[in-house]
Amino acid sequence: MDDHSPRPQKRQRMNDLADSAKSTAPPKLSSTSSPPLSTLRPLPPPVLLLALPALLAHPPSHEHYPLSLFLSLRALRRCLELKTLTPDVECRAWTGLAEVGLRVVYSGFTTSGEHAWENGIEAEVEKAIGKGLLMAQKHPSLRPLRHRLSLLNAEFAFQSNNTKYARALLRRLMASFMSSDPPSIVYMAHLALITHLTLAPPPVHGASNSGAPSAPELQAALTTITALSSLATQKGHLAIEDLAAVLRARVLVGAGLWDLVGDALSAAEKAMQLDFHTGEETPVKGQGQGVEKAKQDTAEALIRSYSITAQDVHSSASSQSQSQSNSNPAPNPSPAEEPSSVPGPKATDSLTLTLTAHVLILGVIFHTHAGRARAADTRLAALHALMDGGALVGGANSDGLVEIPLPGHDSIFLQTTHPHIMFLLTFLVSAVAKRDPVSRRPKKRVFAECGVLQCKEGRLGEEGSIRINVPLWASYGDVTAVEQRALRIEADLLCELVTVSIQRSDFEAAESHLATLIAHTRTHDFFPVYAARISLLHAHLAHALGDTERAGTCYRVAAHLDGAGPVGSGVVLGGGFIAAAARAGEALLHIGLSVIQSPPPSSVPPVEQASLQLDASTTFLVKDALARCSSGASAPLPALGELISAALARSHIIRSKSLLKHALELLSAAGDNYLRALVLAVVGAQYVYTAPAHAMEVLAVCETLGAGMGAKPKKAEEGSGVASLSNETQTKDGVGNAPLRLWVGERFLELFKRSGKESRVRKQEAFNAVYQAAVDDFGTHRARLW
Repeated sequence: MDDHSPRPQKRQRMNDLADSAKSTAPPKLSSTSSPPLSTLRPLPPPVLLLALPALLAHPPSHEHYPLSLFLSLRALRRCLELKTLTPDVECRAWTGLAEVGLRVVYSGFTTSGEHAWENGIEAEVEKAIGKGLLMAQKHPSLRPLRHRLSLLNAEFAFQSNNTKYARALLRRLMASFMSSDPPSIVYMAHLALITHLTLAPPPVHGASNSGAPSAPELQAALTTITALSSLATQKGHLAIEDLAAVLRARVLVGAGLWDLVGDALSAAEKAMQLDFHTGEETPVKGQGQGVEKAKQDTAEALIRSYSITAQDVHSSASSQSQSQSNSNPAPNPSPAEEPSSVPGPKATDSLTLTLTAHVLILGVIFHTHAGRARAADTRLAALHALMDGGALVGGANSDGLVEIPLPGHDSIFLQTTHPHIMFLLTFLVSAVAKRDPVSRRPKKRVFAECGVLQCKEGRLGEEGSIRINVPLWASYGDVTAVEQRALRIEADLLCELVTVSIQRSDFEAAESHLATLIAHTRTHDFFPVYAARISLLHAHLAHALGDTERAGTCYRVAAHLDGAGPVGSGVVLGGGFIAAAARAGEALLHIGLSVIQSPPPSSVPPVEQASLQLDASTTFLVKDALARCSSGASAPLPALGELISAALARSHIIRSKSLLKHALELLSAAGDNYLRALVLAVVGAQYVYTAPAHAMEVLAVCETLGAGMGAKPKKAEEGSGVASLSNETQTKDGVGNAPLRLWVGERFLELFKRSGKESRVRKQEAFNAVYQAAVDDFGTHRARLW
């Protein structure tokens, strides 16, 4: 059949296929439902090839992700091979080639050698960026692509560990912006520079980067955040102002600049309309005020400074039983809090929800660090209410991509902390914030166990590991980063389980969790990161079991691994919290060993007690520990410093009481009943001769806390949700802190004998025999552990 208007061969084949399919196609509902095929025009090959990467895009979790990258690269290369390309098409092709090539680099294909088509992709990306920038500079209409290519150039330099060049590119880009440029690209440049200043580049070939920015980098990051906030205020973009406020608080917390965190956190909470009234927003008394109190001139002021009253003793021990023979020794050491409304997010959009969650987590971390338990609890309750609502960034199955609206301009899509990590992080900060081990079901252990269970279900669920949703433009590196964060959160949660098990004298559980922690960190190849912390946990376990030699060795190993120099070397203090905690623990261990040779504190009147005699090495160790505790603001280091100073000032009873009172205030504010029981034991011993009744009251609270560390959950009756109080259906409580209860029991026995209470003497002797048997069983644990 003759055709007077011949069509291209490709078009004719399409018509043939359409005609052949008429017999099997369903009848048309309307003659105007679709235009006839003869009216469609073929896409130009350059446009089609440029559109293919978007059509072929797959997330990294898809099985065809490598194939989509390969086909996208082939399409863009074929496009660039075409002749007579217009400048805009050619520049877009170079930009697309750079974007896809960077995804290949981030996915680690270039180092794995798994595919041959990845060879030389870094050079191709560098060439694509250079060609695109050269073309964009020649044509003013391509200015938006020039900005995009500049960001890609900085990202590629940062990925290649050329951080200085990457920052210089971003600063040059920021200086070249004009008033006509869209605000979205201006904000993106500021955010990229903040990221490059506060984070280390990705590790290369499996190497580990510290990721600790220097002081000039932090200052530059804070300056950039200030500029970002000022720019958003000038343009009236409130969402960017909120983001800048949260970024400032996050950067300061990550850098450990705690003196500046308070104001930044308050500004971020104000921006997110989070109003907390706890009456505890200002820190408790300064670290050195206990010493200054002891130096006051007047006798009246002196008595007020060091006297430890019943109110001080019971400040955070309300609703506690004072009878050690109570069948249910499960005190509630937390003060009764008045019910208050929990503030919620000011809006329900994804950006506000995720910023609110970040502010709440930062608030819990800061107030826990500062030792303000009430302030941390209120923010933790708001965080739990937000996370339990399930609306955070679309829930745990979303990809963490949020939209920042800019009225009158294009929105910005920002990748935030992945929701899966946010949920696991909530368990971790909850376990860290709950310091009290005195309860039938300590919240620290509950949150830590649930968090570990969630981590394991994410990796080893019945249906396999969960699928981590990430945006289409993400890479394998993004998925790996989420998985690595989840693994490290699991390791942190195991550390919390070891801690609470040691505090509650559950040594079998502590041993099991320690073994799991070591296997977990070695399996996933980040044991060196946790080596110092694991050594400190081993030291605490050995110290609790009475193995002084092993405890001292583990303390020294932990301090060394954390960067601390030798004791007495005269070098500048190195290391962080772990080194300070290790030196404080070793100092208290050596002080205790020195006191063993001297008479017990209550067997000699206080006025006759001599100063503690320490050898030269222990003296240097104590000075080093005091220096670290005084320079560290993280609870409970200041309280440990006061406790060590009080032990050294045993002959100066007034100064010692003043120091102990200050330590008691710090620990009560922090909600740390574990160390609080130790301080109360020392305080009670000081009043055995001068005020026996007060000593009995103090020691009774101490003994109750020690018993509460062994309280077990009640066993519910079958068919009933009510717990039974009968001995047949209730789980038997453990001894708790046996060494502490034995020491307190010996003080009780001495007081009862002095007052002539024979019946109480016999009961106390029976109690002490039980405690002594529990302490003797420690030898079995030591033999099994090492």
